[in-house]
Amino acid sequence: MAFTDYGSSPTGSGGASPRASDAKSPGGYLSHGKLKKQYLDYLSSKREEIDEQINARRYRHGAHYTNEQVEALKRRKQPVVTYNRISRKIDGVVGLVEKMRLDPKAYPRTPKHEQGAELATAVLNYVLDEQEWKAKSPICAADGATEGIGGLEIILETGDRGDREIAFEIVDPENFFYDPRSSRLDFSDARYMGVGKWMDVDQAKEMFPDHADDLDTALDGSELTSNSDKEQKWFSSDQKNVRIVDHWYKHNGEWCYAIYTGAMILMEGKSFLIDEKKKTTCKYLMFSANVDQDGDRYGFVRQLKSAQDEINARRSKGIHELHTRRIIAERGAFDNIEETRREAARPDGVVIRNPGKEALFDDTQKAANLAGQLEFLNEAKAEIENFGPNPALIGTGVDAKSGRAIALMQQAGIAELGPFILALRGWKLRVYRAVFNAVQNHWTGERWVRVTDDNEVAQFIQINGVQTDPMTQQPQMVNAIGSLDVDIILDEGPDHVNAMADTNEALSQVLQTVGPMLSPPIAQAAITLLVETSPLAASAKQKFREASEQANQPSPEKELQAMGAQAEVADKQAAAKLKEAQTIKTLTEAGQPPEGQGITIEAQEYEPPPHLQDAKMVADIDATHAKAEHSRAQAHKTHQDALLAPQQMMIEQRNADEDRRAQAQQSKQALQAKAKAAPKK
Repeated sequence: MAFTDYGSSPTGSGGASPRASDAKSPGGYLSHGKLKKQYLDYLSSKREEIDEQINARRYRHGAHYTNEQVEALKRRKQPVVTYNRISRKIDGVVGLVEKMRLDPKAYPRTPKHEQGAELATAVLNYVLDEQEWKAKSPICAADGATEGIGGLEIILETGDRGDREIAFEIVDPENFFYDPRSSRLDFSDARYMGVGKWMDVDQAKEMFPDHADDLDTALDGSELTSNSDKEQKWFSSDQKNVRIVDHWYKHNGEWCYAIYTGAMILMEGKSFLIDEKKKTTCKYLMFSANVDQDGDRYGFVRQLKSAQDEINARRSKGIHELHTRRIIAERGAFDNIEETRREAARPDGVVIRNPGKEALFDDTQKAANLAGQLEFLNEAKAEIENFGPNPALIGTGVDAKSGRAIALMQQAGIAELGPFILALRGWKLRVYRAVFNAVQNHWTGERWVRVTDDNEVAQFIQINGVQTDPMTQQPQMVNAIGSLDVDIILDEGPDHVNAMADTNEALSQVLQTVGPMLSPPIAQAAITLLVETSPLAASAKQKFREASEQANQPSPEKELQAMGAQAEVADKQAAAKLKEAQTIKTLTEAGQPPEGQGITIEAQEYEPPPHLQDAKMVADIDATHAKAEHSRAQAHKTHQDALLAPQQMMIEQRNADEDRRAQAQQSKQALQAKAKAAPKK
């Protein structure tokens, strides 16, 4: 139970005088008597639910026997055996739910709020990471699976930037109470809820210094307790303790709160939390796994308790039968019955019977009884094993399955958990919305939010900043968090790890088959994708990216070689065109058409026909153009060589200097080695 949020809340009235039970309520709040009556109504009408929660906590932590059962087993000399499969099953369910975790994502209500949605997502993830959401949410899920109730309380803490920080703490179901008429899994129909705890009176005085004298006389409240195991062990009547109740309730259409003892109210006020509709909300965000026909809330232990008891009983009975033997004998067959019983149970025991008296061991019936115990034991184990996640759902024992196939099997199996999964997802969504609404209402000062992207690169986003508008030269807000209008939803997608594994496996098979036939750019792209989808560490992938970028960057030597090669190619192409044009001209002057026309004319002196005269003219023009192009190519090559000459000289000089330094280093190392090898005088 945290009270720092009340001290920093704008509506808190912690300095008010305490009100006795019969005092009238100022400010339109409920009186102390009505608040106590609501709490006592819960304790009286939910006694069976409270007892079941106490028993569920015991089974969760391996306390499966009552004191009377333990004494009975000891009298029968039967071992007290506990195989806690309930705890393993709950841990498996919670682990599977966390493995299939869904990340929160904000979406805009209108197109103009798209950038605001990204900002809202970054802010929400920042608060969740700061408050260790990934460590706290599994505990709440385990509470819901065990006792049927789990959740958080949103609190405000005094920050160092002038505004309040948003935080949340886990609510212990052992101390939680609520409106007994509520029957919805999300407690949306509850008109009051809260937490009651025993507290050291000195600690209470530190929290409420204005009421220190009154707390000395308020050492009562035993009627405001559920008498849980923890309270009975640590808060006995001879200690100076006081029962503090943090009570939230709906009154006149708004949520209010009151902190009181059994005799007086210490603090009260209106809720300091507001939703997106600007209505006050409760700071307790709770959910239930199941609600039965009587409105009682329960977890998985109710379904698993009977099978767990049978497992313990049959194992205990089976071990007992293995260590005992039943003897059927005539009266007087043994002188000492107890000694005979001990010797018969020993592996190397010696049983002596009197002559003429019949006696035998009933081992056949013992084997039949033991086989029956083991058969029922296996059925009880299967009953628990088939509840919730089995090895296929967890992803073990399915090596031949792809990631997509495992995901489909998990989705089919997780549906068996039904209301629990739906209630848990709905609760997480309510937590995201409540946290973001609290940020919008209580983050008023300028701050910077640290965001880390997929490449582990840290970025900082300014919130509620002020800058000058370049057009109007007037100050304006930057990323005003309070003006964002977004929806917070769960961005549900495939298992990222399984999808990457499938991509990597497919690429490996493709590259083995068609890798040699791929062009260098395509092959390089495939290798890059193969590395990115591999299970390598992020640092190794980053080194590969840097090496690829460095290899693709052109060096001065490569640039000079490429420029020279281009000039050389251009010169050769121009020379080839010139030679081709000259050949065509020669053939035309000789009266022969170029090859490929299907006509061959022997060289002789005659007047060429008109069409050959035209061909000769065309050949002269082509030859002239080719000669001019060749001249330009040679000029370009000469110009390019002149431009590259200084750089080429610098490169050659640098290479020569590096060679000389390398030779000098080798000579120095040789002299040092020779000096070390020389004998000392």
